[in-house]
Amino acid sequence: MDRAVRAAFRNTVEFLRSEVKLIPLDRWNESVFRYCFCRSLHTVYPQIQQFVECSRIDLVLRQRRRSAFLEFKFYQRAWQFDPYSGRPRGYKGGPSLKNVREFQACVHHLHERRTVAGLSKYVVLVYADPKDGNRPNCRFSRYYEDYHHPGDGALLRRIECSAPIPALDAIVRAQLY
Repeated sequence: MDRAVRAAFRNTVEFLRSEVKLIPLDRWNESVFRYCFCRSLHTVYPQIQQFVECSRIDLVLRQRRRSAFLEFKFYQRAWQFDPYSGRPRGYKGGPSLKNVREFQACVHHLHERRTVAGLSKYVVLVYADPKDGNRPNCRFSRYYEDYHHPGDGALLRRIECSAPIPALDAIVRAQLY
């Protein structure tokens, strides 16, 4: 199962790399990325069953006696727009300790799931920082580039880390834990 998850992650990252040249990053989110991951996985490993949003787990994979639980996090500092005028109304969320606590809660939630033989657990993290370099404290990489999970019993090890992905106005990074 590990080989399949890693292959799907790499293929999805490469797809993202080509797509952000065509489709602006602000049209991407966690669900879109997860869909691309599922499509990539199915293309190479059609025999693996996929269950989306399964009992509060983003994606569950099953193949014979092996299974995997995956959580997806896709962070960017996206604009909010007024639906009537189309004018920007400010940013929706952004890098902060609140955001980090959300990520930590996700890891903790996955860790607390009962472990059985043949089960693997993964977190896919994608985040985007502005290209301009302004406001260095307002960057997701400040929190996630060298992320170390606090000692709550959950072992979190980075398995894969993409090279930076240039988008029109951001640099995207993807990590598989």
